[in-house]
Amino acid sequence: MPMRFEDGLGYLVHHLMYAFRQMLSEQCAKSGYAITSDELAVLMITAQGQGETGLKQTDIADTLAKDKAVITRLVSSLLKKKLVIRAADCHDRRAVRVCLSAEGSDAVAHLRPQLELLLRKIYRDIDQQEFDITRDVLTRILNNVSSGSLSG
Repeated sequence: MPMRFEDGLGYLVHHLMYAFRQMLSEQCAKSGYAITSDELAVLMITAQGQGETGLKQTDIADTLAKDKAVITRLVSSLLKKKLVIRAADCHDRRAVRVCLSAEGSDAVAHLRPQLELLLRKIYRDIDQQEFDITRDVLTRILNNVSSGSLSG
Protein backbone atom coordinates (compact mmCIF):
# COMPACT_ATOMS: atom_id res chain seq x y z
CA MET A 1 0.00 0.00 0.00
CA PRO A 2 1.20 3.56 -0.67
CA MET A 3 3.19 5.32 2.01
CA ARG A 4 2.83 8.81 0.55
CA PHE A 5 -0.54 10.54 0.25
CA GLU A 6 0.02 11.44 -3.38
CA ASP A 7 0.65 7.78 -4.28
CA GLY A 8 -2.80 6.72 -3.07
CA LEU A 9 -5.74 5.90 -5.31
CA GLY A 10 -7.86 8.67 -3.77
CA TYR A 11 -5.34 11.28 -4.87
CA LEU A 12 -5.23 9.85 -8.39
CA VAL A 13 -9.03 9.57 -8.61
CA HIS A 14 -9.35 13.20 -7.45
CA HIS A 15 -7.01 14.38 -10.23
CA LEU A 16 -8.76 12.16 -12.77
CA MET A 17 -12.15 13.62 -11.85
CA TYR A 18 -10.82 17.17 -12.05
CA ALA A 19 -9.39 16.55 -15.54
CA PHE A 20 -12.54 14.72 -16.61
CA ARG A 21 -14.83 17.54 -15.44
CA GLN A 22 -12.69 20.12 -17.25
CA MET A 23 -12.79 18.08 -20.45
CA LEU A 24 -16.57 17.63 -20.27
CA SER A 25 -17.18 21.33 -19.66
CA GLU A 26 -14.94 22.21 -22.60
CA GLN A 27 -16.74 19.71 -24.85
CA CYS A 28 -20.12 21.16 -23.87
CA ALA A 29 -18.90 24.70 -24.59
CA LYS A 30 -17.53 23.64 -28.00
CA SER A 31 -20.94 22.14 -28.75
CA GLY A 32 -22.71 25.40 -27.93
CA TYR A 33 -23.93 24.52 -24.44
CA ALA A 34 -22.62 26.70 -21.61
CA ILE A 35 -23.09 24.07 -18.92
CA THR A 36 -20.78 22.59 -16.33
CA SER A 37 -19.92 18.93 -16.09
CA ASP A 38 -22.19 18.65 -13.02
CA GLU A 39 -25.08 20.20 -14.96
CA LEU A 40 -24.35 17.76 -17.78
CA ALA A 41 -24.51 14.88 -15.30
CA VAL A 42 -27.94 16.07 -14.10
CA LEU A 43 -29.14 16.28 -17.71
CA MET A 44 -27.89 12.79 -18.58
CA ILE A 45 -29.25 11.17 -15.39
CA THR A 46 -32.60 12.87 -15.97
CA ALA A 47 -32.67 11.70 -19.58
CA GLN A 48 -31.89 8.11 -18.58
CA GLY A 49 -34.48 7.80 -15.85
CA GLN A 50 -37.16 10.39 -16.20
CA GLY A 51 -40.03 8.34 -17.64
CA GLU A 52 -43.27 10.28 -17.99
CA THR A 53 -43.19 11.96 -14.59
CA GLY A 54 -39.55 12.96 -14.33
CA LEU A 55 -37.07 12.13 -11.61
CA LYS A 56 -37.20 13.23 -8.00
CA GLN A 57 -34.40 15.60 -7.12
CA THR A 58 -33.53 13.28 -4.23
CA ASP A 59 -33.03 10.42 -6.70
CA ILE A 60 -30.70 12.59 -8.77
CA ALA A 61 -28.80 13.53 -5.60
CA ASP A 62 -28.45 9.86 -4.60
CA THR A 63 -27.30 8.81 -8.08
CA LEU A 64 -24.68 11.56 -8.30
CA ALA A 65 -23.64 11.33 -4.62
CA LYS A 66 -24.33 15.03 -4.09
CA ASP A 67 -26.34 16.67 -1.35
CA LYS A 68 -29.83 18.00 -2.03
CA ALA A 69 -28.76 21.65 -1.85
CA VAL A 70 -26.19 21.14 -4.62
CA ILE A 71 -28.77 19.40 -6.82
CA THR A 72 -31.25 22.22 -6.16
CA ARG A 73 -28.68 24.77 -7.36
CA LEU A 74 -27.80 22.69 -10.43
CA VAL A 75 -31.45 22.21 -11.35
CA SER A 76 -32.12 25.94 -10.83
CA SER A 77 -29.25 26.76 -13.17
CA LEU A 78 -30.55 24.32 -15.80
CA LEU A 79 -34.04 25.79 -15.36
CA LYS A 80 -32.68 29.28 -16.13
CA LYS A 81 -31.04 27.84 -19.24
CA LYS A 82 -34.42 26.32 -20.21
CA LEU A 83 -32.99 22.77 -20.28
CA VAL A 84 -35.23 21.29 -17.57
CA ILE A 85 -38.69 21.71 -16.10
CA ARG A 86 -39.33 21.44 -12.36
CA ALA A 87 -42.67 20.23 -10.98
CA ALA A 88 -44.16 19.13 -7.67
CA ASP A 89 -44.67 15.39 -7.21
CA CYS A 90 -48.34 14.48 -7.52
CA HIS A 91 -48.11 12.02 -4.59
CA ASP A 92 -45.85 14.04 -2.28
CA ARG A 93 -46.02 17.84 -2.50
CA ARG A 94 -42.69 18.11 -0.64
CA ALA A 95 -40.88 16.22 -3.40
CA VAL A 96 -39.73 17.99 -6.54
CA ARG A 97 -39.49 16.24 -9.90
CA VAL A 98 -37.27 17.23 -12.80
CA CYS A 99 -37.97 16.59 -16.50
CA LEU A 100 -36.07 17.60 -19.59
CA SER A 101 -37.58 20.46 -21.56
CA ALA A 102 -37.67 20.24 -25.35
CA GLU A 103 -34.39 22.19 -25.39
CA GLY A 104 -32.95 19.80 -22.81
CA SER A 105 -33.92 16.78 -24.91
CA ASP A 106 -32.27 18.41 -27.93
CA ALA A 107 -29.12 19.07 -25.88
CA VAL A 108 -28.95 15.45 -24.71
CA ALA A 109 -29.51 14.17 -28.25
CA HIS A 110 -26.70 16.43 -29.49
CA LEU A 111 -24.24 15.78 -26.64
CA ARG A 112 -24.70 12.03 -26.03
CA PRO A 113 -22.94 10.83 -29.23
CA GLN A 114 -20.06 13.24 -28.61
CA LEU A 115 -19.70 12.01 -25.05
CA GLU A 116 -19.74 8.38 -26.16
CA LEU A 117 -16.93 9.15 -28.63
CA LEU A 118 -15.01 10.96 -25.90
CA LEU A 119 -15.35 7.98 -23.56
CA ARG A 120 -14.15 5.61 -26.28
CA LYS A 121 -11.05 7.80 -26.68
CA ILE A 122 -10.48 7.92 -22.92
CA TYR A 123 -10.74 4.13 -22.57
CA ARG A 124 -8.98 3.35 -25.87
CA ASP A 125 -6.02 1.41 -24.46
CA ILE A 126 -7.89 -0.25 -21.60
CA ASP A 127 -9.32 -3.70 -22.30
CA GLN A 128 -12.53 -4.98 -20.76
CA GLN A 129 -10.76 -7.11 -18.15
CA GLU A 130 -8.67 -4.15 -16.94
CA PHE A 131 -11.77 -1.99 -16.83
CA ASP A 132 -13.71 -4.61 -14.83
CA ILE A 133 -10.85 -5.09 -12.34
CA THR A 134 -10.45 -1.35 -11.84
CA ARG A 135 -14.18 -0.88 -11.38
CA ASP A 136 -14.27 -3.76 -8.88
CA VAL A 137 -11.35 -2.39 -6.83
CA LEU A 138 -12.75 1.14 -6.76
CA THR A 139 -16.21 -0.18 -5.82
CA ARG A 140 -14.73 -2.16 -2.93
CA ILE A 141 -12.81 0.89 -1.71
CA LEU A 142 -15.98 2.99 -1.95
CA ASN A 143 -17.90 0.35 0.01
CA ASN A 144 -15.17 0.30 2.66
CA VAL A 145 -15.29 4.09 2.99
CA SER A 146 -19.11 4.19 2.94
CA SER A 147 -19.56 1.43 5.51
CA GLY A 148 -18.20 3.61 8.27
CA SER A 149 -16.40 0.64 9.81
CA LEU A 150 -12.85 1.85 9.21
CA SER A 151 -11.95 2.28 12.87
CA GLY A 152 -10.02 -0.44 14.62
